[in-house]
Amino acid sequence: MEKHQKFIKLINLGLLLVVGLSFNSNNAVAQQFNTDNYLVMPHGTGTFVLTAGERNSTMVSSFGLIPGFEFFVQANLFWEDKKQNSPQHFTTTLYAKYQVWINKEKNGGLGAFLGVGNSPGYYNLNDYQNPHKNYWTAFAYTLPLFNNNVYWDLMPGALVDFDAEESNKAAWGFSYSTRLNIYSIIPKSAIVAEFYGTEGSVYSKPEYKIGVRWEPNDFIVPAFTYSNNISGTGGAGFEIGIAIFSPQFLKKAYIKNNHIEY
Repeated sequence: MEKHQKFIKLINLGLLLVVGLSFNSNNAVAQQFNTDNYLVMPHGTGTFVLTAGERNSTMVSSFGLIPGFEFFVQANLFWEDKKQNSPQHFTTTLYAKYQVWINKEKNGGLGAFLGVGNSPGYYNLNDYQNPHKNYWTAFAYTLPLFNNNVYWDLMPGALVDFDAEESNKAAWGFSYSTRLNIYSIIPKSAIVAEFYGTEGSVYSKPEYKIGVRWEPNDFIVPAFTYSNNISGTGGAGFEIGIAIFSPQFLKKAYIKNNHIEY
């Protein structure tokens, strides 16, 4: 029975990646990372991110509907984990991102988030939760270092759960996430390391994630990562992901330029 379930899981993972690639056969990027940066995609663009891993699979779509803003839809399917006593379940979140500030060099700045549903970095190993009873916010600050060879992202935030199981009162949590993106070691790639977790009444164990993100162009960026919590008792495990950036308003001239202007 367990072998059969593993086989079905592998089929699901393969189908998820195939469906993701069918969105746009020309372009893609992987962002299976919990930490974000200050950047907001240009007006008129769309981003489609798919991740398949040992703990869960994720689909994220974002749209630059208004200049300076980006709107996201995210769904996560978590596999059954008997060791953690976690059933198969899914979570969803809707959120918006606003570019608050950008520096003169346009390589760092501040972004703000506001969402409804499960915070992207919060894992409680539980069943489906009502999205309208969970709210979260965060700020992402990006600091360029060492002549733009290293980018440091800091993303503190807060979340509230009005669907707490142990009490009728709202449960609050403080989320933290930080990420280092290191360039110039592997050609056209970034070595990425991050650390994240949630403290408070709404709690999830601190986890780390390391991996490589290949950036051959502005439209297709795959990534391969490994994650675990600090106690070594389980995390996201191995993940492969891809992000697909659509051209701005689908103009032919824009596609030929093969470059996104932020």
